[in-house]
Amino acid sequence: MIVAIITEEKAGELAGTEYGPGVQYNPVQMPDTRWFISLVEAQYLTVGDIVDLIDYTPDSDLEP
Repeated sequence: MIVAIITEEKAGELAGTEYGPGVQYNPVQMPDTRWFISLVEAQYLTVGDIVDLIDYTPDSDLEP
């Protein structure tokens, strides 16, 4: 899945804030300590808020 990489500072700023009525940002930290949000969430940010777009697949041993 393609995700938007954001800074740790931006993740802290966005966590729990709404980007639509009743819908909140949910930044997720990857094992390598980078933070990402979904492309749906990213569409409400400016280009300068996004560090990179990557194709991210969680490690299978990290999933329940």
